[in-house]
Amino acid sequence: MTSKIIFVNNTAATEGGALTILKQFLDSIKLYSNKDYLYYVFCSVPELKSYENNQTKIINDIKAKKWLERIKWDFWGLKNWSKKNNIKANLIISFQNTGVKYFRETPQIIYFHQALSVYDEYHWNLFNKEERIYWFYQKIYPLLIKFSLPSNFYIITQTETIKKKLQQKLKINKNRIVVIAPNFNNIDINSIESINFNDNKFHIFYPAATYLYKNHEVIINALKYIRDTNLELFNNLLVHFTFDDSTLRNRELIKLINDLKLNDAIKLEGKLLYDKILSFYKSCDLMVFPSYLETFGLPLIEAASFGLPILVSDLSFLREVIGGYEGALFLDYNDYQAWGDSIIECYKKRSRFKPYVLNYSNNWEHFFKLIDKLLV
Repeated sequence: MTSKIIFVNNTAATEGGALTILKQFLDSIKLYSNKDYLYYVFCSVPELKSYENNQTKIINDIKAKKWLERIKWDFWGLKNWSKKNNIKANLIISFQNTGVKYFRETPQIIYFHQALSVYDEYHWNLFNKEERIYWFYQKIYPLLIKFSLPSNFYIITQTETIKKKLQQKLKINKNRIVVIAPNFNNIDINSIESINFNDNKFHIFYPAATYLYKNHEVIINALKYIRDTNLELFNNLLVHFTFDDSTLRNRELIKLINDLKLNDAIKLEGKLLYDKILSFYKSCDLMVFPSYLETFGLPLIEAASFGLPILVSDLSFLREVIGGYEGALFLDYNDYQAWGDSIIECYKKRSRFKPYVLNYSNNWEHFFKLIDKLLV
């Protein structure tokens, strides 16, 4: 029997959530895929070569990480590779939010995880250098998505909220959009190494890059508010941010911290490895999550699995992800006083909660059932 050939396109995933999702998919092939399927995975990360086996071929020398390179690859490169190597796909899976220009009759599954493209509530300025990329994702990227869709396709999203937004923004039939949450592996908390901070402070953790929508400013301003209203308590707080001084945006945040004289209450940890992040969840007293744009927000689930109290932005997609956890308190993402008052309350209570266990009905197994549906 001839194998069905599946092209998996993800040249842009080099780190963070995008790479995590790709690794989860590759792990799931062994668990859920029909053994007669042969996967060609087009990527840019050398470490993914370790996933190669008889069923999975890793093509990791594709130069398509940068924007123009990626567009060229998606619109011409993959099809040319297919012709040159005389290997034609029966199905294409794109983990890059957009489809691929390929032979018209070939069905595609598009994994969508770019919240900037479906939220019109936030306004980005094209003429502001810092906001220009966000403007592009909001105004231009949806047109690229729409243009890239073949006649036979399904889109995977991570939450019902994003599904509804996608329907509204791109006018896509809801039956073409399937909600599948990312996997979350249960963590053996006892095996995670604790951090000895060598102090008696109340440690607050925010694991996030410094994109504008991650909203670090609200925590910085909340700290100033606490200092101005309760100096003694303020002196017992230490916030851990996961960035350094390597970018302009980071340096702007550092300048704000310096200008407000908050240096003693904030520690910049830089970019942390996953194991170290787990150690922070285990060792800190509180996690804050003031982000107002996410497709899922995996750190929320990770922190909740440790029973850590969480202050989180009160938005529908975040309530969908973590609303069932008793340790989550939802706040107006823009109200620094509310964040300050809630930090004070958490400091006084010093609570810990029953670890949160996820149980989503739709998972990677459903993804592979969709693959079967398109290939039968």
